[in-house]
Amino acid sequence: MSRSPFVILFLLGAQLLAQDPDSDRLRSLTSGVPELAVERVELKTTPPMTFEGISAVTADKQGNVYVIHRPAKGNPVVVLDPQGRILHSWGDGMFRIPHSIRVDTQGNVWTVDAHTSMVYKFTPSGRKILEINVGGIPDSTQAFCGATDIAFGPKGRVFVSDGYCNARVIEYDANGRKIRQWGRHGTGLGEFNLVHAIAVGPRSYLYVADRENGRLQWFTLDGKFVGQWKSGGQLYSVAFSPAGELYVGTHPKGVPLDTGFEVFKLNPVTGKMLGRVHARAHELAVGQDGTVFPATRSGELLLLRPRK
Repeated sequence: MSRSPFVILFLLGAQLLAQDPDSDRLRSLTSGVPELAVERVELKTTPPMTFEGISAVTADKQGNVYVIHRPAKGNPVVVLDPQGRILHSWGDGMFRIPHSIRVDTQGNVWTVDAHTSMVYKFTPSGRKILEINVGGIPDSTQAFCGATDIAFGPKGRVFVSDGYCNARVIEYDANGRKIRQWGRHGTGLGEFNLVHAIAVGPRSYLYVADRENGRLQWFTLDGKFVGQWKSGGQLYSVAFSPAGELYVGTHPKGVPLDTGFEVFKLNPVTGKMLGRVHARAHELAVGQDGTVFPATRSGELLLLRPRK
C-alpha cells in the first residue's frame, strides 16, 4: 500500500448539499458500484426481546453474536448464539451511553461508553476483568463527549478512539496502562473532526473513521500518518473481515440517518469500490464467515450474509 495519501470520492445517494459540495461527483461515482451479493437477515431472539437503539454488533470465532444497545431499563450487552438464542446479558447500571463492542483474539469482550469514557473488558459470559478510565473529558455536561471505539493490535496493544469532544487515538498495553496518544482537531492530514470508529487492518495499519471530515485515515500503530480515502458526507464506521476485506459505513450530511446510509466494500490496496448495500451502519463488524454486522441504531438486529 502506497504511503502517499490518495482520495476516493463516492456518492452517498443524497441531494446536493451546501455543506457537502462534492455530492454531485459522489453521486456519479457511486452509480456504477454494483450491489453486494448478500442476504439481508433480521436475527430474532429466543426468548423474544426488544432491542432499543442498537449501537454496535460483533461476533466471536464460534459465530456467537454480541450486541450493545441502549435500553431504558435492562442489560445493554446481550450475547446470542448463531440461531438467536440468548446466552448471556449484563451491564444494567454500568453504562450511560453504550457505544461500541468488540471481541479480541482471545475471545474477551470489550465495551466503550461515549459519555463516561469508560472502557470495560469482560469474559464472554460477562465477568469484568479490566476497566480503563480514559478521562480527559472536556465537558461532562454534554451527553456525547467521550470515547467511541476500540481496536486490537499485536502483542496485546489496545487502541481507543476518543472522538466526541477530543480528537485523539490512545494506545494502552494489555494491562490498561497508557502508552501514547496522537491526533488533534482539524481538517489536515492526521487531524480529526469526530473520531467515530477504528480498526486494525491486515498490514497492521490503524484505520480511523474521521466522521465529520468524511474520510478514512490510516496510520502506523505508532501514529504516523500513512494515507486517506475521502468520501465526503460522513464516514461513520470501518471494519475488516478475517480475510482482510475492508468495509466502511457512510452517510450524507444534512439528511435523516435512515436516508442515504450505505455500506461499501473497498479494495484496501487500490481503493476500488467493489460493492455496496443500503444499510444503516452506526458501527460495523465482520464475522468469520464474512457476515457483515451493521449496527442499525434501531431495534433491528440486521445481518448481511454472503450469498453462496
